[in-house]
Amino acid sequence: MIDALRRKAKRVLAKVLPDSTAIHYLIYLPKLGAWSRNRAGQARTFDDRLHLYDWLNAAILNNDSITYLEFGVFKGDSIRYWSKLNTNPAARLIGFDTFTGLPETWKHFLDKTERGAFDVGGQLPRVDDSRVSFVKGRFQDSLPDFLAGFQPAGRLVVHLDADLYSATLYVLTMLNFRLPAGAILILDEFSSVLHEFRALEDYCSAYGRDYDVLAVTTSLDQVALRMK
Repeated sequence: MIDALRRKAKRVLAKVLPDSTAIHYLIYLPKLGAWSRNRAGQARTFDDRLHLYDWLNAAILNNDSITYLEFGVFKGDSIRYWSKLNTNPAARLIGFDTFTGLPETWKHFLDKTERGAFDVGGQLPRVDDSRVSFVKGRFQDSLPDFLAGFQPAGRLVVHLDADLYSATLYVLTMLNFRLPAGAILILDEFSSVLHEFRALEDYCSAYGRDYDVLAVTTSLDQVALRMK
C-alpha cells in the first residue's frame, strides 16, 4: 500500500513539477555553499583567475616542467597565458576543443547558452610557442586515442573549462587512472553548480577520489585543487 502511494505521488509530482533546471539549480546551490564552508576555508583567495594562475605556477608548481591539458580552449586565452607564465622549456601544453562551439546547450539558472556558442569556425588559436599544440574534436572522439599513447612529463595540470556537466565528467573519468596524487585540477566555471561542480562531486563519489583545495577566486568561478 505504501509503495503504491509513493509511486502515485511520484507520478503526480512529475506532472506538477516537470524537469526544471531552475529547481535543480536551487537544490544544488546550498551544496556549493557547504563546499565553500567545509572545503575552501584554508584555501588562498584571489580576485581573478590570472592572479590565481600566477600564484599556482610560482608557489605550487615552482615553474617546473608540467604537462598542461586544457579542455575547452575557445580563442586560447588561458593556454596562451600559461605558455607565457610557465617558462620551463620542457613543459608541454595541449588544448582540446571542437573549435565549433558547445556540442549541447549549457543550461543555467534562468537562462541558457545555446549549442554552438563559442564557435570559432574550426580555427585553432594562434600561439607562438612550440610547446603548445591542439587536439581538435569532441572529447569523446579525440581523448581515447590521445590517452592511448599519453605519458605526462613532469607535474600534470588539468584545466577544465568545458562548461558542460557531460564533457567535464567524461574528461575526469577518462583521466582518472592518469591523475596521480599531486596532480593539479583547475575548474573554470565551478560556480555553475549543475555542471562543473556537480561533475566533480559525482566523479569523486564514483571513483573514491579526494583532493585538497589550494585556491579559489572570490566568486568561486575558478578553483584549483590538488588530487590525493
